[in-house]
Amino acid sequence: MTVLTEKLGPGSCIIQEGDHFYSRDVVVVAPGVGVTYPANTVLGKITASGKYAIYNPANNDGSQTVAAILIYPVTGEDEATVLRRHCQVKAPILNWFSGATDNQKTAGITALAALGIIAR
Repeated sequence: MTVLTEKLGPGSCIIQEGDHFYSRDVVVVAPGVGVTYPANTVLGKITASGKYAIYNPANNDGSQTVAAILIYPVTGEDEATVLRRHCQVKAPILNWFSGATDNQKTAGITALAALGIIAR
């Protein structure tokens, strides 16, 4: 028998979200040459522009603070649908910045909980 393995798709991290898309917002991601933001990526919000970028605690532009989770992949400067509040997600499926340690992921998950996003 052939075994098929389905790849994780957009929004595959979502366990539960609020009715009528209450948990979602549309935001703009920061531009970058050849930058692709994968689905299920943890994002921070750049203070100066109000745009979103991949969360990284080493940054000092505002994106060092967790602000949302990207639902669908986007490339470059584009509108994106994100989870911003009151939902549950699958922690193992979340995408983090390159080189994220377990301690940094744990801190990010704690910050998500403060937004009402519970990672299980």
